Amino acid sequence: MKAPMHAVACFVTPDPDKREELLQTLRSLAKAIRGEPGCLVCSVCLEETSAFFIVVSGWASDPDLRRHLGSEHFQVLSGASRLLGASAEVGFLVSQHSVDPFPAVPP
Repeated sequence: MKAPMHAVACFVTPDPDKREELLQTLRSLAKAIRGEPGCLVCSVCLEETSAFFIVVSGWASDPDLRRHLGSEHFQVLSGASRLLGASAEVGFLVSQHSVDPFPAVPP
């Protein structure tokens, strides 16, 4: 059984006039966040027709996630979003790998 992954999903709704500037900022921050200890993934997701972005990051452990939440990168992410007129909702998730998602099929 694999260890659980701790994840953060930020749904960011930008000011339409500052959408591209915020997207550039988020992409740059995601690259920096990927280098943090315990970071398994960090991506900026967008749908061309949607008004919002989703920033998703996954962490190897709860302490890694907590360290990230206190990091300069997270503070910059939060500050840049506010500065560029964006609103954000943050969700926390933990994956539990308790069963094999693809059980063996008998012949």
